[in-house]
Amino acid sequence: MTEIHKLASFIDSLHYHEKNGPAIDPKKGCFPFVAISRQAGAGGQALATLLTEKIQKLHAEPLFQDWQLCNQELCQMVAQDPKLKDMVESLRRTEYHSHAEDMIAQFIYGGASQDLVIKKMFHLMRTFALHGKVILVGRGSTFLTRDLPLGIQVRLEASMESRIKRMMPVFGPDAKKVRQGIEEKDKAKAELVKTFFHTDIRDPLLYDMTFNTDRVPIEEIAKLLIEMIRDKAAGAC
Repeated sequence: MTEIHKLASFIDSLHYHEKNGPAIDPKKGCFPFVAISRQAGAGGQALATLLTEKIQKLHAEPLFQDWQLCNQELCQMVAQDPKLKDMVESLRRTEYHSHAEDMIAQFIYGGASQDLVIKKMFHLMRTFALHGKVILVGRGSTFLTRDLPLGIQVRLEASMESRIKRMMPVFGPDAKKVRQGIEEKDKAKAELVKTFFHTDIRDPLLYDMTFNTDRVPIEEIAKLLIEMIRDKAAGAC
């Protein structure tokens, strides 16, 4: 099963919950979720992948069943697929609208085609976060979901040297070109957050935790997140 098909299956499961379960109150949430912000090359995708693997190994626990990894590429694919987009739209049944949701609703209308895809991705990620059991990577997901009580917002940073090493498989062996690519990616991330959320992506107070992945291994961060997911779920009961 491809990742996009897994995501479609995840959306189907949300439809089932909507039809057979109680409506979700955004002020309380449904299940925990994780949103990851990262500098380019700081290990965000590696963390998301490892966390997904650890969660899958805990499938005997109901809390860790049916989780989905949703990175920006998958969100973009769904945002551009009319059938899947319509499925996501039909999930929205709650009458409660937070400031963030009102902002998203305004985003959906007008703008350039690229902006429309980004805004649809925002809507998609917000919908997934409301239901929980999802790992969101990048694309402003940490800012988009900060008001949801069961979210865990994480920021990863690292030295330029280690980031260059991580990104060489993407940009090639020329360290100068890799550094340039990293700087361009970081600039694009910062501009997206500034444009849509009017804030500074580097502000540490916007995250629950900020990790230096030069000093804290991805493995340790993933273990900590597992325990935080348990704590969030216990606090919501």
